[in-house]
Amino acid sequence: TGFPRINPITQFDGGPFQGANCTLASGSMLARLAFGVVTNGSVLRTLQDDQDGGTGLNDLSKALWRGYGVSAPTGLLKPNQLKDLLAGVDTPAGVDTPAVPGPVVAFNQEPDPSAAPVAMATLAPIDLDAAAAALLGGAPGGQGTEPAVFKDPTGFPRINPITQFDGGPFQGANCTLASGSMLARLAFGVVTNGSVLRTLQDDQDGGTGLNDLRQALWRGYGVSAPTGLLRPQQLKDLLASGYGAVIQGLYGEIPTGLRLQRSFTGGHAIYLDGYYPGNAKRGIPEAYYVIDPLGRPKAGYKGEWWPASIVDTFALAFGGGRIPAMWAFPPGGVPPEVVGPDVVPIPDDPPGPPDTPNASATPGPTASADATASPDASATPTASPAGPVGPVGPVFEPGDLTVELPLVPRAPVGDTGLGGLIVVPIFDFCLVNPGLAGCPTGLEAVFPAGAPPLLQLPRGPNVEVVFVDSDRANHVIVGFTVDPPATADVKFWVQGVSPGSVGHASAMSSIDLFGSTIILARLDVNASTTYAFQAVGGSGLFAGTSEVGTFTTGSGVEAFDVALAQEATPVFQAGSGLSPYSHLAEKAFLRPMIQLQALGGSACDESADYGGTAYCLDQVDLGPLSNTCTVAKVSYVLAGIDAESVAVRAFPDEAGMTPDGDLTLDGVLEASGPAGTGAVSVGCLGSGMTYHVLIDAIGDDRGPLASETVTVP
Repeated sequence: TGFPRINPITQFDGGPFQGANCTLASGSMLARLAFGVVTNGSVLRTLQDDQDGGTGLNDLSKALWRGYGVSAPTGLLKPNQLKDLLAGVDTPAGVDTPAVPGPVVAFNQEPDPSAAPVAMATLAPIDLDAAAAALLGGAPGGQGTEPAVFKDPTGFPRINPITQFDGGPFQGANCTLASGSMLARLAFGVVTNGSVLRTLQDDQDGGTGLNDLRQALWRGYGVSAPTGLLRPQQLKDLLASGYGAVIQGLYGEIPTGLRLQRSFTGGHAIYLDGYYPGNAKRGIPEAYYVIDPLGRPKAGYKGEWWPASIVDTFALAFGGGRIPAMWAFPPGGVPPEVVGPDVVPIPDDPPGPPDTPNASATPGPTASADATASPDASATPTASPAGPVGPVGPVFEPGDLTVELPLVPRAPVGDTGLGGLIVVPIFDFCLVNPGLAGCPTGLEAVFPAGAPPLLQLPRGPNVEVVFVDSDRANHVIVGFTVDPPATADVKFWVQGVSPGSVGHASAMSSIDLFGSTIILARLDVNASTTYAFQAVGGSGLFAGTSEVGTFTTGSGVEAFDVALAQEATPVFQAGSGLSPYSHLAEKAFLRPMIQLQALGGSACDESADYGGTAYCLDQVDLGPLSNTCTVAKVSYVLAGIDAESVAVRAFPDEAGMTPDGDLTLDGVLEASGPAGTGAVSVGCLGSGMTYHVLIDAIGDDRGPLASETVTVP
């Protein structure tokens, strides 16, 4: 039959990872067929970043590009598509392309008889991180975030959150090490992450403990921090004095409304950045500022205040009546003395045989070809401390029950395609918006009789779209090239809406990818919407354009609006909730803060200073001013976000400080709305105050979804 068309290549070529090089060895056969590249799995292993266990197709793509400057498409195919590719059917076998309606905005779209839509490429995770860092703000490794739409006026968190999902081979079990990387950044200025710390200690299987974290920090950076089994009050005293802490516990003790992964209930570790003593008079509980390494900083997650009682229960359940912790003080000051420490040392990890790879290079007849499977999730015993403390938690460490990134209902962007369409100008857009540049002016062009000479215009630059991708909701990155270089833009519009509006890129940047300079355009989009787009290079008559492409956005905010209004007959009633803010009962409000100078001598029991202006926080009738109710009416539509409810919060622009100089969160108002779509009023807002009004999906692993600033007259 003439098969095979190339000489077979075995994965067992003598290299150190030969038992796990099945993908790379298979890729070396494809490279020999398609590009004439002579290589093998062990050589390709050295040309990509994953140096532990098996590899994926993205690793193969990276190795081929780095080593030989060649690339091949990857994707998730249907069986018939795979058969068509192998049979040599000359038709695109990419993702199904949805039908395109017309007319759209200023264009009718018609099928191009000479071409069919081609599925657009997306980026490998490492390249997407680099593109997002260059355009949206951030840092390699996915730890950075775009400039925040909302900044907590309290000053927390003091460090940028770090997720355990950094792409390393043990990311599902690195909660302790990722939490420790945040403590290291606070106390020592060390920039690291969980996967780097994993390589600096001995435990290369399953979860890790605080002793492993201590070993990694000392080996890698020459720094150390104390560890021990604390009592809850000791932990609160440390945090109130300015320390940060890593604690371990049982995630199942956290209510589902706070968990970032509702189905995960095993051992886990979190980082604590601060402590708030609460306000017993108003029913506001003590709280810790928690950064859970399960969160997604790129999607806006920055941590949250959790009730101290819940966090204590989480840790005490694991520590047998004590809290397993590591703590450290930030630089720039002298750490306060911990009086009467009464700290029980954390026991050493139990001895056990080291996990070593099988010395046999060749598997037996029934052996698995993958000699380096993923980490075993079996339980690892933990020693018990001496004395009356009792056993230290269950018989596994945080991370031994491996967590995974939850399945996102819909990715930030998908169903991308390019080509197969031609645009035909129509005039309904100009009729609605007569002032739009490029619309007819009403003066007809009259040509003289005869055959006028044809005007030959120079061609514009060549514009080609390279990829369409996204790493967060409501933002899309379009990468394209313009040759020769010229001013560039990306225009986009909602499909099936006419008349409508044409949007433009809100930010532009560039990055070197795939051996060339790629122009990056950021498009600010709504969730769950199909858009058409076109990249443009040059301007006017000398512009060049790409083919028209399409993409569909996934989960995120579809609509968000905030408007101030007066509530004529407000009902004043406090509610309850898990956060340490002032909670509103359903369809009720709290009395507004009143400037002290406006009280006319009336007594005020509790006051706070906001940006140099003193306000009274009392929830009693202090006259007409305390019955005047300005509210923020918030409406929202969320798409594809799996949440229990939506918190609607109003943060004063300035942090509140009591006369004793302590932070107060009493001025922060929180109401609750339904998941999905809702309309919620939050108030009463203080006169003269500026507020950040935001929505946050409860149970979602991102931060605030949308925010708007309002100033109360």
